[in-house]
Amino acid sequence: MTDYNKLLNTNVKKLKPSGIRKFFDLLEEMDDAISLGVGEPDFVTPWHIRDAGIHSLEKGYTKYTGNAGLSRLRDEIAKYLNRRF
Repeated sequence: MTDYNKLLNTNVKKLKPSGIRKFFDLLEEMDDAISLGVGEPDFVTPWHIRDAGIHSLEKGYTKYTGNAGLSRLRDEIAKYLNRRF
């Protein structure tokens, strides 16, 4: 069996986990948390979401948004939350 720690440069071994890594490690300890991070879901994407993705691609929406996200989406989420709460 290979001991991969022996293969690592000593400088690499000294690296501390990033803030995002610490966050995801903490998230794994929470029973009722839903991770929205990178990974593979354990379910098939529903067709209405796939169709929306196809529609977006056909319309040319292929770029990342700014960090704040789409203003129209933020507005709709705010309306939904105001109705619900």
